[in-house]
Amino acid sequence: MTSKLSLELTTREEALAWTETVLFAVTNVVAILGNLLILCAVYHNHRLRTIPNIFVIALAVSDILMSIICMPFTVASLFHGRWIFHETVCRFQAFDIFAFGTSSLGTMAAIAVSRYFCVVNREKYPSLFKKQRALMYIFIVWCLALVGSVPILVFKNDSIEFHPGKAMCLFKFESNIAYSASILCCFITTPLIIITICYVKVFRAVSRSNRVFSLENNPELLRVNVEEAQVTKRLVAVVVGFACCWLPVFVVDNIDMARGEPTLPRQVYLTNSLLIYLSSTINPFIYCATDKRFRREYKVVLRKIFTFKCRDNSENGNA
Repeated sequence: MTSKLSLELTTREEALAWTETVLFAVTNVVAILGNLLILCAVYHNHRLRTIPNIFVIALAVSDILMSIICMPFTVASLFHGRWIFHETVCRFQAFDIFAFGTSSLGTMAAIAVSRYFCVVNREKYPSLFKKQRALMYIFIVWCLALVGSVPILVFKNDSIEFHPGKAMCLFKFESNIAYSASILCCFITTPLIIITICYVKVFRAVSRSNRVFSLENNPELLRVNVEEAQVTKRLVAVVVGFACCWLPVFVVDNIDMARGEPTLPRQVYLTNSLLIYLSSTINPFIYCATDKRFRREYKVVLRKIFTFKCRDNSENGNA
């Protein structure tokens, strides 16, 4: 089946090849610029430098690294119709995709835990989630993701291959069932359970508090509670977006692992690749849609960039 996918990739019609290449290239550029916009917005407005947004910045950095290190090789493969780089590059792309994906999921689990303590167990939140501690949690999550991904660099060569359907190099989960099962348990299932439990408890607490504060006619506490709920909803939207992108990937990978080889149409695999990269692209749009402060800062940053370019072009014209 892999040879069939390779043939389909190589013999595509020119129009289809250009369409796929441009689509992934645009996704690549939007992912880089969108996540840079998040960093600029937080840097520009000190009110956005909150504990929850420290984790948001970590997600943006992970997405930028995915965009810079992984996406361009897929774009080039779609353009040329084959993998044109060295085997070492192939192995590192597989490692990076896995490491950045698991680090993002781990960061979302850390966000869910922080929301739990902020809303449900508030007395412990100030001590557990200071700025330095939040940075330490992110560092630990990233270290675990990198350590868990290291075996991909040392397994035998046949465990890594260029997938012509997905136009990227990936670890073949069926090549080492024990490692795949441990990764599934530790780096995917466990964070998802943590995220689910924490957000269920958070929304129950928020709903209960809203009723209490309304009955007590305490508008100040109600306002604070509503603000925390809005922050939580924004972060849940990020988790939902991530899940919508990665769940189909997870399903397809399990189908291939069960069958022992790729058996699905190339369009299914290519859609999977696009979903992986879209997971690094959608967060800036989620923040824009769910947080008016981010939306306002986006406008300020873009206006400054546009004004600077117009001034620079004017000066060059006068010169």
